[in-house]
Amino acid sequence: AAMVAMGPLSANAHMIMANPVPFNAPNNSPLAPDGSDFPCKGPPSGLAKVNQWQAGSQQSLSFSGTAVHGGGSCQISVTTDKMLTKDSKWKVIYSIEGGCPANVQGNLDQSGPSYDGAFPFTVPKDLPNGDMTVAWTWFNKVGNREFYMNCASVSVSGGAKSDAAMNTLPDMAIANINVPGSCGTTKEGSDYTFENPGAMKTMVGKGPFVELCSGKTSQSGGGGAGGGSVGGGGGAGTGSSIDTGAPPQAPAAPPAAQSGFRTIKTVTASMPPLPANTGGIFAPSAASGAPPPAAPTPTAQLSSSSSAAPAPAIQNPPSTAPTPAPAPAPAPAPAPAPVSDAAGTSCPKDGEVVCSKDGLKFGLCNFGKAMMMPVAQGTKCVNGRIAKRDLYSHRNQRTAI
Repeated sequence: AAMVAMGPLSANAHMIMANPVPFNAPNNSPLAPDGSDFPCKGPPSGLAKVNQWQAGSQQSLSFSGTAVHGGGSCQISVTTDKMLTKDSKWKVIYSIEGGCPANVQGNLDQSGPSYDGAFPFTVPKDLPNGDMTVAWTWFNKVGNREFYMNCASVSVSGGAKSDAAMNTLPDMAIANINVPGSCGTTKEGSDYTFENPGAMKTMVGKGPFVELCSGKTSQSGGGGAGGGSVGGGGGAGTGSSIDTGAPPQAPAAPPAAQSGFRTIKTVTASMPPLPANTGGIFAPSAASGAPPPAAPTPTAQLSSSSSAAPAPAIQNPPSTAPTPAPAPAPAPAPAPAPVSDAAGTSCPKDGEVVCSKDGLKFGLCNFGKAMMMPVAQGTKCVNGRIAKRDLYSHRNQRTAI
């Protein structure tokens, strides 16, 4: 099990966004209940790092700290406003319902390593080009009713020339502070679902799931999103471990013992279903019970003889010249080369984080393919999550005690 400290939550170091790199060297406290430091605890000052985003690229949301407050729910939102005010319009590009920033009961042990798990997400392809501000917002599950917000400067390239598509994205959810648009106080002890999470969201954790603003039991808790989503079923899903040199196998039955690692189920609220025949090899649905597709039967080797009518015989002149040897049979066609990382790795479920078998590469499944990329030095991808290698080792040692 993950290291958990069930002592007073206020005594622990709160969480800070580590990536994207935030501006203003943020402290780890929540926003003031009266909303006086909303948004972002103030505008950027001095020289701030500008994070470079390519539209359509895969990025990572990561954290530093130990006081994860039992998880909760988070959003990633952006605004193009140059001057940040309480009236700035924030548009959601990714929602994490439950298990954010970590899926544990309470807080991590302060004597252990800082939590640095990551949530991969894709920058929308139609995000407008130019400078903007990105915000990570967090509604904690246990402890005081609080609203956390860290912000970073980003520059987007390769995207849209206008903000028309961005304006159709849902507004960022606000609660637990007194500002326009806040929906009141959240219910403690729950993972929260958002009224409009946007096209891309991830559901993590054990719940109970309730609506962020009303506190009512959420019908989508522990399963997929509402209409138009892919995936479903109860509980959190599991990440995949995919070998880049072979097609994925059918999903295995879940183990009886629960791992201490974070598990993820990713759903897309508006993605259309994939065509029936899109090429490539995919794992069959676990619900269908169908066996994996059989390997194609090799083509029989060509025979050196032919069924066509024989050619006329050639009369050899009366000589002692040797008879020419028959032509050799043609060699069989070479087997196709395996799909390389450049072409993408086949994967069973869109939006799911996939890991290479050695844990040194990761990718986000998108239309049946995952573009694998190396993890950061000193980290490893296991069961759909990226964390420091020494964090896994430390937790495994504590579990064995």
